[in-house]
Amino acid sequence: MTSILNISMRDFKGLVFTPMFYFIASLCAFLLSYSFVRNLIDFAYSTSASQVAGAVKYSIHQIVVVSHISITNIILIFAVPAITMKLISEEKKTKTYDLLLTSPITSGQIVIGKFLGGLFTSLLLVFISFLYPLALMLFTKIDLGILFSSYLGLSLVCSAYVAIGLFCSSLSSSIIASVIMGVVFNLTLWFLSQGTVYSESDLLVSVMDHLSIGDHLFSFIKGSLKLSSIVYFLSACGLFVFLSGRVVESSRWR
Repeated sequence: MTSILNISMRDFKGLVFTPMFYFIASLCAFLLSYSFVRNLIDFAYSTSASQVAGAVKYSIHQIVVVSHISITNIILIFAVPAITMKLISEEKKTKTYDLLLTSPITSGQIVIGKFLGGLFTSLLLVFISFLYPLALMLFTKIDLGILFSSYLGLSLVCSAYVAIGLFCSSLSSSIIASVIMGVVFNLTLWFLSQGTVYSESDLLVSVMDHLSIGDHLFSFIKGSLKLSSIVYFLSACGLFVFLSGRVVESSRWR
């Protein structure tokens, strides 16, 4: 346990206190600020128009918060691989990976520690995103239950992206290749259900919908804490961390 914590804290500090992370965090804050203000303006126009026409009132959660979470997810799809690329790929490049392999710790401890280090770092971006609806609560009423459910789902999505990024980082010593593979994996899992739009097989549609990250995240956004969705994200994290461990273990025998 101590070895895992030491590795996670070392990687956390090595990821956070770098110009790259400052740049990613600043870019995320800029994009989130721009989109959040735009969503607020759209909500104001929509509310005014509905009052004039006597139509159904719009929910601030539907227009502002859901859109904000969707933008955050898009950012995470690209930002998390840029963060996790350093977990193993950079160690291979700087030749510190061999020292890690010869240390008296197991492959499982190595990948779990690195996963936690990458997760703690990536969750800082989720926290930055959470500050926006939190600040909005100073001016209007927001359903806290749905808000926390939405960000629990977003945190689980982030965890899956980190596990995928760790696996991609273990496959190559090229940082660029790790980032590209991570983004491709993330996009594939996100748009998996879109490939069955024209499918006539109910079984295939059901399987693809279950494997798609988007469908599980939407259930959290609606305030529904489904056990199947929680198990899905935990299983995805466990699978890719396990695969990373196998890659690290195979490196010890080369």
